Amino acid sequence: MISARVLGWRDAWHSGDAERVAALYAEGGTHDSAKVVAAMPELGGRTALNGRDEIRAYATRAFKRVGWLRFEFLNVVESETLSAMEYLRTSGIDATPHRVVEILEWDGDLLKAVRVYHP
Repeated sequence: MISARVLGWRDAWHSGDAERVAALYAEGGTHDSAKVVAAMPELGGRTALNGRDEIRAYATRAFKRVGWLRFEFLNVVESETLSAMEYLRTSGIDATPHRVVEILEWDGDLLKAVRVYHP
C-alpha cells in the first residue's frame, strides 16, 4: 500500500500548483535533480535547490514548460523516514513515458530531502 504522504506528493505535482509543491517541504528542505541546471541557470550549475523559495520557483518553471505532469507508480518502498519510488512520468511535452526513480526523505509529514534520478 502506498502511504498518504507519497500520494499527497504525487497529487501536489499533478495539481500544477507550485505553491502546493513547495508546501510539501520542510524549511531548509532540498530537492536535487539534474533538471535544475537547465531550468534555473542563475544557480550557476547547481543541481540542488535549497528551501521552499527555490523549490517554488523551480516548480513554477517546470509547470510552465511542460504544462502538466502525471506519475504512474511502478514500485514504491517505504520506511518511517524514506520513500523510494520508481514511476513512469508523462507530461504535456513527453512523446513517450520516462522511467524515473526518486528518493523522498521525510521529517514527519514534510520533505527534508528529495533526490531525483531520470534521463
